[in-house]
Amino acid sequence: MTRQTSGQSKLRKGTLIGGLLASTASFMIPSVRKNAKKGIRKGAVKAAVKAVKKSPSGLKDKAKEKVKEEAKDQLKSKFQEELQSKVSKAAEKLEDAKEKNADKVHGKAEQAADKVRDVLLNVQDKLKNLKEAGEEFQEKINSKKKNTKLKSVNDIKGANNIKSSNQLKSSNDIKSSKDIKRATDIKTISS
Repeated sequence: MTRQTSGQSKLRKGTLIGGLLASTASFMIPSVRKNAKKGIRKGAVKAAVKAVKKSPSGLKDKAKEKVKEEAKDQLKSKFQEELQSKVSKAAEKLEDAKEKNADKVHGKAEQAADKVRDVLLNVQDKLKNLKEAGEEFQEKINSKKKNTKLKSVNDIKGANNIKSSNQLKSSNDIKSSKDIKRATDIKTISS
């Protein structure tokens, strides 16, 4: 019989340990933990209410004060949890809005840079065309100067171009009849 009792005691120990492990493992799940807390609170509140009804008035007052303090603490902790969750949600929304605005700003900056680049390229093309037109105009003016017999401002002689008395021909420089060539002075191709 001792074998049965030792077997039974091992069975009892195993059952007790297995039950404890199973119940503890179930508390690993957050929803089970939350529901268990609610159930324990409800049971504790019911037991406290029964104890208060059966107890003398001094204990009733102490119990009421404890219940008030406990309720105050629970409300405070719930309020803090709710406030914390709202603050975290607001922070997430703010972060999302910040990222969206940053994306929009970068997109708009790229568009503006593209527009400025296009405008600068257009201005560059127009300046190049203007330069070419100016060069063509200059060539036309210069070619007209050479081809026309009209005198321009550049062709007018200034005071420096007037001959002085030293540059005038004298009577000695004038050719006489002796300087005139005769037919005998003319060289022929054969000679």
